[in-house]
Amino acid sequence: MPSILMPALSPTMEEGKLAKWLKNVGDMVKPGDVIAEIETDKATMEVEAIDEGPLTEILVPEGAENVKVNTPIAVIGEADAAPAPKAEASKAEAPAPTTAADAPAAITPTALPDAEIPEGTEMVSMTVREAIREGMSEEMRRDPDVFLMGEEVGQYQGAYKISQGMLDEFGPQR
Repeated sequence: MPSILMPALSPTMEEGKLAKWLKNVGDMVKPGDVIAEIETDKATMEVEAIDEGPLTEILVPEGAENVKVNTPIAVIGEADAAPAPKAEASKAEAPAPTTAADAPAAITPTALPDAEIPEGTEMVSMTVREAIREGMSEEMRRDPDVFLMGEEVGQYQGAYKISQGMLDEFGPQR
């Protein structure tokens, strides 16, 4: 079973903080899925899965600090393996902490309204990569003279890049 290792976000990085898990035990992941967020003293970056299968085990808990680079942080099972027993076990244990963690998040936006955001505006949660991809795609839809340049922009369907899926929508000419 493939392990997900703590990535080095820079050549000098030796350790970091596992800030947040974006996937839970039992969730199916595929290459390119963002599964966690890693923090250093300078940045917060997303960790992507490079294998496909169920997330069978989380080895480093959310919020853990001083996690050494290349330390296994999670395990992905075989794509055809059935993760049901572990998924049920984690769901049985997890409701109380999840509910407690979600309650303050739900209260915070109503307690601190932003005067610049009109009432009734629906907020969408997305990663920085998704936001940039959406903005670039929107601009490319508006103006046919806008195109992407770069090495391997469309290769592998942009699986690990901001350009993911854009080759299908805009074709190889753009």
